[in-house]
Formats: sequence, C-alpha cells, structure tokens
Amino acid sequence: MKKLVMILLTLAMLTSVALADIGIDPVPETQGILTSTSLNAVGNFASATEVQWRITDDSGGLPGLPGVLIIGAIYESTYTEDTQSQGVGLIGYDKELDLETSGQISGQWNIEATKQIAFVGIDGAAVVSSDAIMVDGAALSYDLPTDVAICPFASGIGYWIPTYCNRAEAGSTIDMTVANVRTTTTDRFIMPSADHPVELNHDLRVTELLTDVPSVGFASAYMDVLIQEAYGAESDDPSGIWWNLCERIEFTEETTADGAITLFDKLMHYESGMVR
Repeated sequence: MKKLVMILLTLAMLTSVALADIGIDPVPETQGILTSTSLNAVGNFASATEVQWRITDDSGGLPGLPGVLIIGAIYESTYTEDTQSQGVGLIGYDKELDLETSGQISGQWNIEATKQIAFVGIDGAAVVSSDAIMVDGAALSYDLPTDVAICPFASGIGYWIPTYCNRAEAGSTIDMTVANVRTTTTDRFIMPSADHPVELNHDLRVTELLTDVPSVGFASAYMDVLIQEAYGAESDDPSGIWWNLCERIEFTEETTADGAITLFDKLMHYESGMVR
C-alpha cells in the first residue's frame, strides 16, 4: 500500500482586509524548556508530554478570563504526546522538545517537537502513540496596523486592527505491531511584530521498517480549523464592521490507513496573519 497525502492550508489571504491575526508580544521575562530522549530496548516503555500555554496582553490579565476582553489579545496553545507499548517489543524511540516563550519570527517556533519510533512487537505486541497541537487566538484592540507591523504598507489592512477569533488543531495516532514512524510538530504565536504570521504544523510519516518490510497496523491524522474575522474600519471611528463577524471558515479533514503500510505521508500546515 502506498499513500501520499499532502495538505497546504492557506486560509488567510492578504488580498482581503478581513485579516488580522497578529499574534501577541512576549512578556518581559522569557523562558526556554528543552528535553531530549533516546531509548533502545527490548521490553515495555511509555512516554508522555503535556503543554498548556495561555498568554494575554489584556489589562485584566489572565485571572479575569474567560470573559469579554477589555482591550488586547489572548492566545492559548496546547501540545500533547503519549506513547506506550502494549506488550514486549524491540524499541527505538527518540524525542526532542523545545519550548521558547520569547518572540519568534518566521522559521522559528514557540513549540517544536520531533519524534521517531521504530518498533517490532513480540507475540503480537503493539505500540500506540498520539500527538496533538492546538493554537487559539482572539483579539479586541485599538492598535493601528502601523503600530504593530514593520511593513510600511500594513496600513492597507484598514485604519484599525479588526477583531478576530481563530483556532487551528492538528494531530495523529498510530497503533502498530511493526512501526517506523516520524512526527514533526510546531507552532508560533508569540512574535516581536505582526510581520510574521501565526503558524501551526503537524507532519506524520509512516514508512517501511526495512526494505520490503512494511509498517503494520493503523495510522490516522487530522486537522480542524475555525476562522472568524471582522473587517478593518476605514476611518478613525472604530465602529461598524470593525466589530462584526464578516468571515467564518470551518475546515476539517482526517485520513486513515490500516494494514501493511509502505508509505503514509501527511503534511498539515496552517498560517494566518496580516503580512504573509
């Protein structure tokens, strides 16, 4: 079985002024968290990671949320990974995780994770692994485009940054007795300026363990996106369509494979921004 699926999702087009996902500034003091795991064994194993991240520049701060933003933006991002063997097997597992709370530009990430699994189950043993990444942003601000972007043409978006509420999620799951699997997961939502889009990526690649020895079992990958955007006000009066919902997009896709898998390659990409 050979299956190649590639999705390039571009939901935010600069040709319309109904586009305002500008990310959020970092807090003054920033942190970095890095973990690296490498395992080669015969037996059982388990590994789990969970990240929950909330940041706002609203004057009420996080304790006042949820609720209507007084002024500003709030972003939330989550990342989870859970891998475990069900029975004894030959195990190869490598995982790199990098969390960075400082402002990141295009090509850099606030959350970045890669995982590689090689597994051969003994007496029907299997490996089960799942990954998921989500970014959710909403803003109600009185910023001007020229206040948040270096690009001198940003004023073409409208006089005021429009209100928005956007969410994207992607993930994958495997359940295999023989596996050669790699996942790559990234997102960016904290940025020094609006010249870089909010971005989320999740890639799943299942290939042969050895030449003519396919991976065996179940693999699935999905993506869900919800876009809600207003238009930018065209004058110094922040009223009218600057507040109103003017665009709504819902997107969902899931692909699965079950059996002897020679190639299952799914790339999922989301980006949204004022300049992209």
